[in-house]
Amino acid sequence: MFPNRFRISKRATDTLKLIKGRTGLTPNILCRIALALSLRDGARDGEVKVDLEGSEFNTPTLFGDHHLVYECLIRQVHGALGAKDIQSVVAAHIDAGVDQLKRVRTLSDILRFDSPTRVI
Repeated sequence: MFPNRFRISKRATDTLKLIKGRTGLTPNILCRIALALSLRDGARDGEVKVDLEGSEFNTPTLFGDHHLVYECLIRQVHGALGAKDIQSVVAAHIDAGVDQLKRVRTLSDILRFDSPTRVI
């Protein structure tokens, strides 16, 4: 089960503010996109340690009505995780996904991530 709140890294928070200015998408929506992009690439267990000093989101804000879908996707990639582990895994995935989003300049750039050729 997901915890009630999630924290992300300071670096991801700063980058999300920049991307929000370019696209108009709110940080919680950008986090969902970043998480999906990173989950598509596979597991990130102990690969990356994130500082968790950035923004804090409550679960409904971060995942919306689809929190169970995100929880299932994370469990499919990582298996069963405790609440503390799931926070770290989500933060690491958001960090990795935000790195992929750094080059986004417009809202239409985000649509290109769906393309198998990944133009960006």
